[in-house]
Amino acid sequence: MKVLLVDDSMAIQKSFGALLKAVPSVDLVGFAEDVVSALAAIAANPLDLIVLDANLRGRDRGIDVMRYVRQHHSNIEAVMLSQPSQSSVRKSFMDAGALACFDKGVEFQQARDFIAALANARSAGVRA
Repeated sequence: MKVLLVDDSMAIQKSFGALLKAVPSVDLVGFAEDVVSALAAIAANPLDLIVLDANLRGRDRGIDVMRYVRQHHSNIEAVMLSQPSQSSVRKSFMDAGALACFDKGVEFQQARDFIAALANARSAGVRA
C-alpha cells in the first residue's frame, strides 16, 4: 500500500515515518509539509492512503487536502493523525471521508496498527 505522510513536523515525519516503514505491506512514498506540497505529491504518485495532520504550517489545514482527495481522487483513502483531540476536528475529518482519526500525542501505535491492518487487508484483496 502506497502511503503519503502529510505533517509539518519533521519529528513526526521521522518518528511516524519510521513506524510505517517497518510495516512490510506499506510503501511510504514520501512526505509533505503543507497543502501545496501534498497536492503536488498526490499528482505525482499513485497513492492508496494519505496520513494527514489537521493543522499544517500557517493557515494550511489537512481538511482541505482531505476534501480535495474526496473530490478528485476518490480511490485514495485518508487517516487523520493530529494533535487536537477535539471532537469537532475529528468529526470534520470523518464527515469528509476519513477512515479513522488518531491523536498523535497518545495514539501513535494505534494509528500504525490500523494502517498495517488496512495494508494487509488490501494486499489480501479487501477494500475498506
